[in-house]
Amino acid sequence: MRLSRERTLLLVLLAAVVAVWWVAWGEISNDLRITVLDVGQGDCILVQAPGGRTMLVDGGGMPGQEASGYDIGHDVVVPALMARGVWKIDVLIITHPHDDHVGGLPAVLEAVPVTMALDPMIESDSEAYKALKASLKEHHVAIERASEGARINLGRGIYADVLNPPDPLLSGTDSEANDNSVVLRLVDGGVSILLAADIEEAGARQLASYGKAIRSTILKVPHHGSSGAAVPGFVEAVKPELAIISVGENNPFGHPSEEMVRELERVGAKIMRTDRDGAVTVTIRPPRWSAVGYARTAERR
Repeated sequence: MRLSRERTLLLVLLAAVVAVWWVAWGEISNDLRITVLDVGQGDCILVQAPGGRTMLVDGGGMPGQEASGYDIGHDVVVPALMARGVWKIDVLIITHPHDDHVGGLPAVLEAVPVTMALDPMIESDSEAYKALKASLKEHHVAIERASEGARINLGRGIYADVLNPPDPLLSGTDSEANDNSVVLRLVDGGVSILLAADIEEAGARQLASYGKAIRSTILKVPHHGSSGAAVPGFVEAVKPELAIISVGENNPFGHPSEEMVRELERVGAKIMRTDRDGAVTVTIRPPRWSAVGYARTAERR
Protein backbone atom coordinates (compact mmCIF):
# COMPACT_ATOMS: atom_id res chain seq x y z
CA MET A 1 0.00 0.00 0.00
CA ARG A 2 1.42 3.35 -1.04
CA LEU A 3 1.58 6.06 1.58
CA SER A 4 0.33 9.53 0.81
CA ARG A 5 2.92 12.28 0.55
CA GLU A 6 1.51 13.94 3.66
CA ARG A 7 1.66 10.71 5.67
CA THR A 8 5.20 10.01 4.53
CA LEU A 9 6.27 13.51 5.56
CA LEU A 10 4.60 13.05 8.93
CA LEU A 11 6.46 9.77 9.52
CA VAL A 12 9.77 11.38 8.55
CA LEU A 13 9.16 14.26 10.93
CA LEU A 14 8.15 11.85 13.70
CA ALA A 15 11.32 9.82 13.18
CA ALA A 16 13.38 13.01 13.31
CA VAL A 17 11.73 14.05 16.57
CA VAL A 18 12.39 10.62 18.08
CA ALA A 19 16.02 10.76 16.96
CA VAL A 20 16.50 14.20 18.48
CA TRP A 21 14.80 13.02 21.69
CA TRP A 22 17.16 10.06 21.99
CA VAL A 23 20.23 12.24 21.41
CA ALA A 24 19.00 14.74 23.99
CA TRP A 25 18.20 11.97 26.48
CA GLY A 26 21.63 10.46 25.94
CA GLU A 27 23.20 13.78 26.91
CA ILE A 28 20.87 14.37 29.85
CA SER A 29 21.34 10.86 31.21
CA ASN A 30 25.03 11.48 31.90
CA ASP A 31 24.22 14.09 34.55
CA LEU A 32 22.55 14.23 37.94
CA ARG A 33 20.08 17.10 38.03
CA ILE A 34 18.54 18.60 41.15
CA THR A 35 15.95 21.33 40.63
CA VAL A 36 14.69 23.48 43.49
CA LEU A 37 11.35 24.55 42.02
CA ASP A 38 9.95 28.01 42.61
CA VAL A 39 6.83 27.25 44.65
CA GLY A 40 6.84 30.48 46.63
CA GLN A 41 7.05 30.13 50.41
CA GLY A 42 7.46 26.34 50.38
CA ASP A 43 9.67 23.51 49.21
CA CYS A 44 9.63 21.21 46.20
CA ILE A 45 12.79 19.59 44.90
CA LEU A 46 13.10 17.30 41.88
CA VAL A 47 16.03 14.87 41.58
CA GLN A 48 16.69 13.29 38.18
CA ALA A 49 19.42 10.65 38.22
CA PRO A 50 21.44 9.62 35.14
CA GLY A 51 19.91 6.15 34.95
CA GLY A 52 16.39 7.57 34.77
CA ARG A 53 15.36 7.21 38.42
CA THR A 54 13.51 10.19 39.83
CA MET A 55 12.92 11.45 43.36
CA LEU A 56 10.57 14.24 44.41
CA VAL A 57 11.12 15.92 47.76
CA ASP A 58 7.90 17.64 48.90
CA GLY A 59 5.40 19.40 46.64
CA GLY A 60 4.92 22.97 47.79
CA GLY A 61 1.59 24.29 49.02
CA MET A 62 0.17 27.04 51.16
CA PRO A 63 -2.29 27.40 54.04
CA GLY A 64 -5.84 27.80 52.81
CA GLN A 65 -4.97 26.55 49.34
CA GLU A 66 -8.28 24.71 48.95
CA ALA A 67 -10.34 27.86 49.49
CA SER A 68 -8.19 29.99 47.18
CA GLY A 69 -8.83 27.88 44.08
CA TYR A 70 -5.10 27.93 43.33
CA ASP A 71 -3.34 24.57 43.55
CA ILE A 72 0.44 24.79 43.47
CA GLY A 73 0.68 21.11 42.65
CA HIS A 74 -1.62 21.37 39.64
CA ASP A 75 -0.58 24.85 38.50
CA VAL A 76 3.18 24.78 39.15
CA VAL A 77 4.63 21.40 40.11
CA VAL A 78 2.93 19.12 37.55
CA PRO A 79 3.72 21.44 34.59
CA ALA A 80 7.34 21.63 35.80
CA LEU A 81 7.55 17.83 35.92
CA MET A 82 6.07 17.51 32.42
CA ALA A 83 8.45 20.14 31.06
CA ARG A 84 11.38 18.14 32.43
CA GLY A 85 10.19 14.86 30.95
CA VAL A 86 9.16 13.31 34.26
CA TRP A 87 6.42 10.71 33.73
CA LYS A 88 7.00 8.69 36.90
CA ILE A 89 8.39 9.22 40.39
CA ASP A 90 10.36 6.36 41.90
CA VAL A 91 10.66 7.83 45.38
CA LEU A 92 8.54 10.54 46.98
CA ILE A 93 9.98 12.14 50.11
CA ILE A 94 7.51 13.74 52.52
CA THR A 95 9.84 15.73 54.73
CA HIS A 96 7.19 16.71 57.30
CA PRO A 97 3.44 17.38 57.47
CA HIS A 98 3.33 21.15 56.93
CA ASP A 99 1.05 22.67 54.28
CA ASP A 100 3.85 24.45 52.39
CA HIS A 101 5.54 21.09 51.79
CA VAL A 102 2.66 18.66 51.22
CA GLY A 103 -0.21 20.75 49.86
CA GLY A 104 0.74 20.27 46.21
CA LEU A 105 1.33 16.52 46.36
CA PRO A 106 -2.22 15.19 45.82
CA ALA A 107 -2.26 16.87 42.39
CA VAL A 108 1.10 15.27 41.62
CA LEU A 109 -0.24 11.84 42.56
CA GLU A 110 -3.19 12.37 40.22
CA ALA A 111 -0.87 13.19 37.32
CA VAL A 112 2.22 11.00 37.80
CA PRO A 113 2.61 7.38 38.98
CA VAL A 114 4.55 7.15 42.25
CA THR A 115 6.24 3.89 43.27
CA MET A 116 6.94 4.52 46.94
CA ALA A 117 7.00 7.24 49.59
CA LEU A 118 9.17 7.90 52.62
CA ASP A 119 7.47 9.72 55.49
CA PRO A 120 8.75 10.48 59.02
CA MET A 121 5.16 9.80 60.14
CA ILE A 122 4.98 12.74 62.51
CA GLU A 123 1.54 13.13 64.09
CA SER A 124 -0.36 16.07 62.64
CA ASP A 125 -3.89 17.41 62.36
CA SER A 126 -3.07 19.26 59.12
CA GLU A 127 -5.91 18.94 56.60
CA ALA A 128 -3.39 19.08 53.76
CA TYR A 129 -1.47 16.16 55.25
CA LYS A 130 -4.70 14.20 55.73
CA ALA A 131 -5.56 14.81 52.08
CA LEU A 132 -2.11 13.59 51.07
CA LYS A 133 -2.42 10.39 53.09
CA ALA A 134 -5.82 9.70 51.53
CA SER A 135 -4.37 10.26 48.07
CA LEU A 136 -1.43 7.91 48.76
CA LYS A 137 -3.88 5.23 49.82
CA GLU A 138 -6.11 5.81 46.80
CA HIS A 139 -3.18 5.44 44.43
CA HIS A 140 -1.78 2.38 46.24
CA VAL A 141 1.58 3.97 46.97
CA ALA A 142 3.82 1.94 49.30
CA ILE A 143 4.83 4.01 52.33
CA GLU A 144 7.89 3.44 54.50
CA ARG A 145 9.00 5.32 57.57
CA ALA A 146 11.92 7.66 56.97
CA SER A 147 14.61 7.46 59.63
CA GLU A 148 18.29 8.24 60.08
CA GLY A 149 20.55 5.62 58.54
CA ALA A 150 18.40 4.71 55.53
CA ARG A 151 19.99 4.90 52.08
CA ILE A 152 18.17 5.53 48.81
CA ASN A 153 19.86 4.02 45.75
CA LEU A 154 19.45 6.24 42.70
CA GLY A 155 21.60 4.07 40.44
CA ARG A 156 25.06 4.41 38.86
CA GLY A 157 26.72 4.87 42.24
CA ILE A 158 24.51 7.81 43.21
CA TYR A 159 22.73 7.60 46.54
CA ALA A 160 20.90 9.68 49.11
CA ASP A 161 21.47 9.10 52.81
CA VAL A 162 18.77 9.97 55.33
CA LEU A 163 20.48 11.97 58.11
CA ASN A 164 17.33 13.02 59.98
CA PRO A 165 14.98 12.34 61.77
CA PRO A 166 16.62 10.29 64.52
CA ASP A 167 14.99 7.29 66.14
CA PRO A 168 13.39 8.07 68.54
CA LEU A 169 12.21 11.42 67.22
CA LEU A 170 13.41 14.63 68.83
CA SER A 171 10.97 15.85 71.46
CA GLY A 172 10.48 19.01 73.48
CA THR A 173 11.87 21.29 70.77
CA ASP A 174 10.41 24.62 69.65
CA SER A 175 9.05 22.92 66.52
CA GLU A 176 9.08 19.12 66.63
CA ALA A 177 7.66 18.77 63.12
CA ASN A 178 10.40 20.95 61.64
CA ASP A 179 13.23 19.50 63.69
CA ASN A 180 12.20 15.94 62.78
CA SER A 181 11.85 16.68 59.08
CA VAL A 182 13.66 14.42 56.62
CA VAL A 183 17.17 15.62 55.76
CA LEU A 184 18.93 14.01 52.80
CA ARG A 185 22.53 14.10 51.64
CA LEU A 186 22.95 13.16 47.99
CA VAL A 187 26.36 12.00 46.79
CA ASP A 188 27.59 11.72 43.21
CA GLY A 189 31.32 11.07 43.14
CA GLY A 190 33.06 13.96 44.86
CA VAL A 191 30.04 16.27 44.73
CA SER A 192 27.37 16.28 47.44
CA ILE A 193 24.20 18.22 48.18
CA LEU A 194 22.49 18.53 51.55
CA LEU A 195 18.72 18.97 51.43
CA ALA A 196 18.04 20.31 54.92
CA ALA A 197 14.22 20.53 54.79
CA ASP A 198 12.87 22.73 57.61
CA ILE A 199 15.16 21.88 60.51
CA GLU A 200 15.50 24.60 63.10
CA GLU A 201 17.77 24.99 66.14
CA ALA A 202 17.51 21.49 67.64
CA GLY A 203 17.73 19.76 64.27
CA ALA A 204 20.65 21.93 63.15
CA ARG A 205 22.56 21.23 66.37
CA GLN A 206 21.92 17.52 65.93
CA LEU A 207 23.37 17.59 62.41
CA ALA A 208 26.26 19.87 63.37
CA SER A 209 27.33 17.23 65.91
CA TYR A 210 28.12 14.91 62.96
CA GLY A 211 30.96 17.23 61.95
CA LYS A 212 32.59 16.49 58.59
CA ALA A 213 29.96 13.84 57.83
CA ILE A 214 27.61 16.63 56.70
CA ARG A 215 30.22 18.55 54.66
CA SER A 216 28.52 19.20 51.33
CA THR A 217 29.28 21.04 48.12
CA ILE A 218 25.76 22.46 47.90
CA LEU A 219 23.21 23.23 50.62
CA LYS A 220 19.46 23.61 50.25
CA VAL A 221 19.19 26.02 53.15
CA PRO A 222 16.86 24.86 55.95
CA HIS A 223 13.47 26.43 56.62
CA HIS A 224 13.58 29.06 53.88
CA GLY A 225 16.61 30.71 55.48
CA SER A 226 15.05 31.36 58.87
CA SER A 227 17.27 32.26 61.80
CA GLY A 228 16.37 29.02 63.62
CA ALA A 229 19.05 26.92 61.93
CA ALA A 230 21.70 29.66 62.01
CA VAL A 231 23.26 28.05 65.07
CA PRO A 232 27.00 28.02 65.73
CA GLY A 233 28.66 25.17 63.89
CA PHE A 234 25.94 24.07 61.45
CA VAL A 235 26.79 26.14 58.36
CA GLU A 236 30.47 25.87 59.22
CA ALA A 237 30.20 22.06 59.30
CA VAL A 238 28.43 21.96 55.92
CA LYS A 239 30.71 24.65 54.42
CA PRO A 240 28.87 24.80 51.11
CA GLU A 241 30.20 26.37 47.94
CA LEU A 242 26.62 27.12 46.90
CA ALA A 243 23.56 27.73 49.08
CA ILE A 244 20.04 27.63 47.61
CA ILE A 245 17.18 29.25 49.52
CA SER A 246 13.61 28.26 48.63
CA VAL A 247 11.62 31.29 49.68
CA GLY A 248 8.57 33.32 48.69
CA GLU A 249 8.85 36.84 47.34
CA ASN A 250 7.92 39.50 49.91
CA ASN A 251 7.02 36.80 52.42
CA PRO A 252 5.67 38.01 55.79
CA PHE A 253 8.29 36.09 57.82
CA GLY A 254 11.33 38.11 56.80
CA HIS A 255 12.96 35.05 55.20
CA PRO A 256 15.79 34.67 54.60
CA SER A 257 17.02 36.05 57.89
CA GLU A 258 20.04 38.30 58.19
CA GLU A 259 21.58 35.76 60.56
CA MET A 260 21.44 32.92 58.03
CA VAL A 261 22.67 35.05 55.14
CA ARG A 262 25.57 36.25 57.30
CA GLU A 263 26.51 32.66 58.23
CA LEU A 264 26.47 31.61 54.57
CA GLU A 265 28.55 34.58 53.49
CA ARG A 266 31.01 33.94 56.31
CA VAL A 267 31.92 30.53 54.85
CA GLY A 268 32.15 31.96 51.33
CA ALA A 269 29.01 30.35 49.89
CA LYS A 270 27.41 31.75 46.76
CA ILE A 271 23.72 32.30 47.42
CA MET A 272 20.83 31.69 45.04
CA ARG A 273 17.19 32.30 45.96
CA THR A 274 14.01 31.17 44.25
CA ASP A 275 12.35 34.54 44.92
CA ARG A 276 15.05 36.22 42.85
CA ASP A 277 16.40 33.50 40.56
CA GLY A 278 13.28 31.41 39.94
CA ALA A 279 13.72 27.65 39.87
CA VAL A 280 17.35 26.69 40.40
CA THR A 281 18.75 23.62 38.62
CA VAL A 282 22.03 22.10 39.76
CA THR A 283 23.70 19.86 37.18
CA ILE A 284 26.38 17.49 38.46
CA ARG A 285 28.95 15.56 36.47
CA PRO A 286 31.79 15.03 38.96
CA PRO A 287 34.03 16.80 39.60
CA ARG A 288 32.09 19.55 37.85
CA TRP A 289 28.83 21.14 38.83
CA SER A 290 26.81 24.11 37.67
CA ALA A 291 23.73 25.89 38.95
CA VAL A 292 21.39 27.84 36.71
CA GLY A 293 18.59 30.10 37.79
CA TYR A 294 16.44 32.71 36.09
CA ALA A 295 18.90 35.56 36.45
CA ARG A 296 22.39 34.18 37.10
CA THR A 297 24.62 31.12 37.26
CA ALA A 298 27.28 29.69 39.53
CA GLU A 299 29.66 26.87 38.70
CA ARG A 300 32.89 24.99 39.44
CA ARG A 301 34.96 23.61 36.56
